[in-house]
Amino acid sequence: MKRIAGISCLLLVISTCVWAQAPEQVLIEAMTSRELSARVAAGAQTVLIFSGGTEASGPHLVLGKHNYRVYRYATQIADSLGNTLVAPVLPFAPNSPVLEQYPGTISLTEPTFSDVNEQLARSMAASGFRYIVLMSDHFNSQRPLKALAAKLDSALSKKGVRVFFSSDGYEKARAQIEAGIARQGLVPGGHGGLWDTAETWAVLPAAVRTAYFAAGDTTHLGNGPLDAAGVSGDPCHATPEQGRQFGQLRVQLAVREIRQWLSQVKQ
Repeated sequence: MKRIAGISCLLLVISTCVWAQAPEQVLIEAMTSRELSARVAAGAQTVLIFSGGTEASGPHLVLGKHNYRVYRYATQIADSLGNTLVAPVLPFAPNSPVLEQYPGTISLTEPTFSDVNEQLARSMAASGFRYIVLMSDHFNSQRPLKALAAKLDSALSKKGVRVFFSSDGYEKARAQIEAGIARQGLVPGGHGGLWDTAETWAVLPAAVRTAYFAAGDTTHLGNGPLDAAGVSGDPCHATPEQGRQFGQLRVQLAVREIRQWLSQVKQ
């Protein structure tokens, strides 16, 4: 019974983190079909398809770290953009064979991942959205999503639907975050490293096990191979305050990039 009560408490924390992020509801999964239709008819014609992932990241981070961060960032991005909603988060992604050896890692092949995202995008187009943005919080998802966005934009633009891959919230933000960490004399990168841990901690403290903080492989600025525990980089200097700053940067860069794209395609 104690175990069940503990799980229930954790689920309550996660639920609060996921659902109560924006002043106005932007998560499609929290709406009825009629409510969604009304929102689209009222002008919410942009939708974020923001995928996460489920993977091992060492003994100090939960398997769903990407998904918790995606819900937080997606709701903040949608709220900042206005007239933007968020599709249900896909919790699976392509992973390297190295990660697949650790329990709990769920990996899709790139073609499968791309096919699922394509069907999500086509479903959103059928629901009335005219501007579809593909995004991910996961490294291995960037390449297939970029290719898919170009393919879908070419196919759906004839029907008045535009598709875009937004990468600045991941790629550009990561470069800036790691450069800032390096200036402090710390190991900047990593899988389960400083920024990875800090961002997860800021979004959901219950997802971080501070007792198991330990440096992994720190070669290549922390972006080298994983150690035996599945970690690269060093989480020991991570703080939730850092994580909030990193998350704000990701949201700001994504909002700026998407706004620029929307202004171009709406001309």
